[in-house]
Amino acid sequence: MNYLKQTISAKFPVYGEKNIFWFYVVSIFGNGWFQLGNWLLFVLLFMSEREFAVYESIAFGAGVLLEIPSGAIADLLGKKRTVLIGLFMQAFGSWLFIFGYAGNAYFFVGNLIIIMAFALISGALEALAYDTLVESKKTQHFDDVIGKTRSLEILSMVVASIVGGLLWAISIYGPLIATAISFTIAFAACFKFIEPKVDTDVFSIKNFVRQNKKGFYYLFKSDFRKYTFSFAMLTGAYVMWEVGIIRIIMGRDFGFGGDSLNYLIAFTLGVSFFTSYYFSSVRKKLGDLKGFSILLAVSAAAWLATSMLTGSLLLGVFVFTSLTGAGTLSEAWTSVILNKHVLSKDRATAISTLSFLIQIPYVGVVIFYGGLVASDSVSVFYAVTGFMLLIALVSFVRAERSNVLVKKPPNL
Repeated sequence: MNYLKQTISAKFPVYGEKNIFWFYVVSIFGNGWFQLGNWLLFVLLFMSEREFAVYESIAFGAGVLLEIPSGAIADLLGKKRTVLIGLFMQAFGSWLFIFGYAGNAYFFVGNLIIIMAFALISGALEALAYDTLVESKKTQHFDDVIGKTRSLEILSMVVASIVGGLLWAISIYGPLIATAISFTIAFAACFKFIEPKVDTDVFSIKNFVRQNKKGFYYLFKSDFRKYTFSFAMLTGAYVMWEVGIIRIIMGRDFGFGGDSLNYLIAFTLGVSFFTSYYFSSVRKKLGDLKGFSILLAVSAAAWLATSMLTGSLLLGVFVFTSLTGAGTLSEAWTSVILNKHVLSKDRATAISTLSFLIQIPYVGVVIFYGGLVASDSVSVFYAVTGFMLLIALVSFVRAERSNVLVKKPPNL
């Protein structure tokens, strides 16, 4: 353990804080998705695409709804306990998932528990790290800690995807077992956290309602609504593709198997790492109008190409690389443009509201998609998504050229 601590601390500063070191460790093992490119292929050995699409919709819907009270849960139980419960659920759900061969209920319950765990972990884990730095008056290092953590998460998934591909070639259970072990290590590491005494994120129903009213005001009532469709469409299409069954089924249709699809995802995650790293330089060179327009155009081209051609490994590499690179940059670019047009103190609220709106449609889309896959009509879905992105491109260009100026929201 001392060797691990010295290795991580050498490249990823902990600023003298024990919690920050364990924050890095939990982030590494909590993103050990060895099954990233083949978990669905395992599931489809035991049930149809249509059946699992229904399960996925219910589980994802429950996870999105749990995001709402997750702040209150963290305040009631404490950040450490909330993360501990979330990581236990993630590990337990992963072990349960392995026994799907014994009955579809294992798939459903396991997937449900894992997705609900995300809601508990996501905000509380970062809040614990931030409160740790607040307590020691080192908040100026938080941006660096988060940046380093994102790098560790991506690198962890790259390594896990490559190893997961090798394990799949040996046994279809290999990636699932490795993932469950990784999540169990993350859970065990969480016991090392020390609950910060300060609490910078006090949840109240009144504040929650007021802040969300501001978020919806910016997205639907202010002049900024001219951007809403473009942002929701680009980022939403990427999230929809990345989080559930769509990416894996698309990869299968291009001809990738359980091992090669993992390698492809590892490659695209590497692209994601570099596009994120050089985002600032790219934005300065292209500007917001040209840069974001290119992202929309590239994404639209990838979806439309998929609707017309499948069965080509080379085209699959182009599509996956395009969607991953554009999707990763879209999240950063959306945040930057929001910052230009939304009051600084309300930016996080606007992003949070947009994120909620982006995730909700997937609950219904996944059932529709599963039906199209079962009827061999999935190309229609890809074509519609591509055309919607082209409409979003036109909408964004018009909004950016109109010099949108957002006024201060009323006292909501």
